[in-house]
Amino acid sequence: MLVKKAAMIVIAVALAATLSIVFANLILSNTLTASWTVQESGSNLVLWWDSNTPGGTLNRGVWYQTGIGLQNVGVATYKITLIFRIYTDISLTTTDVKTQYWDGLAWQDLPLTVQTVGGRDILVGTFGPGGGFDVGPGYNVVTQFRYYFEGSAPVGHGYSFDTWAEQV
Repeated sequence: MLVKKAAMIVIAVALAATLSIVFANLILSNTLTASWTVQESGSNLVLWWDSNTPGGTLNRGVWYQTGIGLQNVGVATYKITLIFRIYTDISLTTTDVKTQYWDGLAWQDLPLTVQTVGGRDILVGTFGPGGGFDVGPGYNVVTQFRYYFEGSAPVGHGYSFDTWAEQV
């Protein structure tokens, strides 16, 4: 009987030790989880017309000049190009409009290509080197641009000009 009691005591001690281990690892609350993707805000680069916003009635054969400003109000550095497009309600060709920018010494051509959108041909161009240019925190530059409607430019149509910064 003594052996039986001793065996029961050993079993009881082993069981108590097992229960202590199980209760020590018991989770007593719910678990919170989250997934994160960190990126810069989409509004850190600001474009604006600095002077002579294109608009109104324009003539063929006359250069029109404007300034476009670009500022980085964020903390990241971006490698970007400026994309612009010129379009109207009918198709355009690369001989209809000429665009240039001032590099500080001379006017440089901004080549335009034709892209078909919605069944009509629009003019698309880029400003900046092929690999883009760095726009770091505090960047704040105005670039002078000019445009010229050639003799082949359709008359009597409303033209539109869009531009935006695109990350390379």
